[in-house]
Amino acid sequence: EFGIWNILSTLLLYSPPMHRTITIALALFLSTTLTAEAASKVSKPQIISRTQWGANEEILTTFTDGDKEITAADVGETGGTSERARECEMWQKNFPEEFRTNRMTTHTPDGEKLRWPQRYSPKIELIVVHHTALKVTGDERSADERMRALYEYHANQNGWGDIGYNYVIDEKGKIYEGRAGGDKVVAGHLYCANVGTIGIAIMGNFELEQAPQEQLKSLKRLTAYLAEKNGINVRRQVRFHGKLFSPIIVHKDLGHTQCPGYYLENVMSQIREHIIAGNLGSPINSPTIKFYRDGTDTRKMTRMADQVKRKAQLQVTGPTEIIMRPGASALISLLFTAGDAPVPRRARIALVERSQPRIGIWQDVSGNEVRVRKEVLSPAFIRPNETERITLRIQVPRRAQSYKIQIGEIPFTIRTQGRRVRATTTSQNIPLQAPILIGSTNLPQRLSEKIPTTSSANLSSTTSEQKTIRIRLGFSGNTTQINTNTLPAINGKYLGTRNITLNQKGNTCEALVGGANVTSEVVRIDPGSGVSSVSGWKRSANRFRGVIECRIIDNEMVLINELPMEEYLWGLAEEPDTEPYEKQRAFAIAARSYATHYTHPLNRKFQGKPYDGDDSPARFQMYGGVYFEESNPRWTDAVKSTSGLVIMKSNKVVKTPYFSTDDGRTRSPSERGWNHFPFAEVFESKPDPWCNGLVLNGHGVGMSGCGAKGQALDGAKAEEILKYYYPGTELKVN
Repeated sequence: EFGIWNILSTLLLYSPPMHRTITIALALFLSTTLTAEAASKVSKPQIISRTQWGANEEILTTFTDGDKEITAADVGETGGTSERARECEMWQKNFPEEFRTNRMTTHTPDGEKLRWPQRYSPKIELIVVHHTALKVTGDERSADERMRALYEYHANQNGWGDIGYNYVIDEKGKIYEGRAGGDKVVAGHLYCANVGTIGIAIMGNFELEQAPQEQLKSLKRLTAYLAEKNGINVRRQVRFHGKLFSPIIVHKDLGHTQCPGYYLENVMSQIREHIIAGNLGSPINSPTIKFYRDGTDTRKMTRMADQVKRKAQLQVTGPTEIIMRPGASALISLLFTAGDAPVPRRARIALVERSQPRIGIWQDVSGNEVRVRKEVLSPAFIRPNETERITLRIQVPRRAQSYKIQIGEIPFTIRTQGRRVRATTTSQNIPLQAPILIGSTNLPQRLSEKIPTTSSANLSSTTSEQKTIRIRLGFSGNTTQINTNTLPAINGKYLGTRNITLNQKGNTCEALVGGANVTSEVVRIDPGSGVSSVSGWKRSANRFRGVIECRIIDNEMVLINELPMEEYLWGLAEEPDTEPYEKQRAFAIAARSYATHYTHPLNRKFQGKPYDGDDSPARFQMYGGVYFEESNPRWTDAVKSTSGLVIMKSNKVVKTPYFSTDDGRTRSPSERGWNHFPFAEVFESKPDPWCNGLVLNGHGVGMSGCGAKGQALDGAKAEEILKYYYPGTELKVN
């Protein structure tokens, strides 16, 4: 620059007057260009390395059962599964070059295999801003602790093998290195748009809280630095996946989500303007306070959309210790559930080992008994996630002793006692004595027919001793298809099909079953321990345990799900696995108490209706059935760990309201205008310091979600949390 100015000065002094105008113009042009170029230099902000924030690098190479194969379109947002999958498929077909990476690292320098191979983008086109969707306000953990928790959640609980963002910024403006691998490594923040993008996550939930100025300033500095480093012109639009974007976008621009939340999304235009102008230290004007619109339904249904991958599994439906006479036969029943992949007919399901080679085992395959030697076979083609009953006939030798059989991972012990069965047999060596039925009743003529069971090792049975609940489902329409994964009873009869069409026919329900039909005021479809899918209900959470009942109520076809209380709670979509375990346990007990209260004849919520509750959180409780249960196994564990426990006072089950957040104190029933509320003294307003700085979201009576979470993170057990919000009560098994 110094040399150029010397030359221009000389020209101005010695050039003829007619050339001086050109020289001055050139000087002005160079001055503007050089000043802009100097201003465009952005210094690298301080970035806290993975080592500095305490990343456990062993996680990168320690494989877990939940790991999955990661591709360019496998990590990122949850929700809208089918729609985003179709969109991704279209993008991959139309813009294949935007999914290509230029190199890949599969092992560490020490030769250990990476759980998530590190692929690299040839060029960075977009910088994408996210929020972590976890409130910082009231969270007493250090930012380093939150960073490690986010890393563990992405890597292990989600099975990705690393954190999904390239960078993370905390509320004080500190910048953290995210995904391992360095510059241009493909992260996992945008499902089908990870290649060619950088993901920056801001700690906080900006649907509920505003980002501090220091956090926004760091976002501007980091974004400006990354843009300049990667040759991104922030003044020009970029064509990506066929659309024009600013090179600085938010998650919502390319994903089916509300990320990064109202308060951050509404300042992004200012952030872009400041970066373009180089005003990286200028304050951001906060958006107007958002009028709160309860999005609980949408958020919770979104969480249910990302189904957990399942492996094939074999379960026993009866006892594994059997007593029988020497030489006798017994029928044992197994349930085989396919994983995410279909299982071909006659494929191996399990290996078989026996303690005595003379133990006879037969399996029905396509109506014929086939001797089992070393393996149990699939009797039919089984679609992904479908369940097929496997019924085996076991015949023990005539010598009285103890025998052992191992089928897959299930061990059976057979003890023989009493008189021996006489040896007269048929040509197939089948005893004339009828076999003992183990774990099933009402077996059909063909062993391969799938029928309900009365007992299961992993699936609760529906018996007269169990308390049941009846939930009205949100389905609307005058026709739908019901598909079951076991052979169902329809009004008590087995009609030989798993596919039923339900229609409204005047004031009755009509079930079309193949060539037959059942028309009645009440049609009950009972799959036993199986699952029914309401196929005509176009949403992911349309699979349910228990009975599906069809009735006509107020001239509308209504579907009611009747099932055991505990199985209902498994599918309760109130507390997903993103929440602390002790908070889940507390809410499991409160939800059971709330539902149990309304099953009492004197406490009917829906007077005169043939159901106890419905699946709407606005009227009862959010219920997602099997879909939520499968997606949140830790919630199911929380329910099981509190099995039967309810909150009681004076030998009565307490109606236990709960809600999302408050502003530092709970409300009493009288403040909400709830006159004559049962046990109102339990719900007097109390301090809720774990929620300070938040806004009231919900009715405010009883237990708050923010308070329960805060206490759980402080180390409190569920019982302690409940004692605080419901004082003077006790926990009892109902």
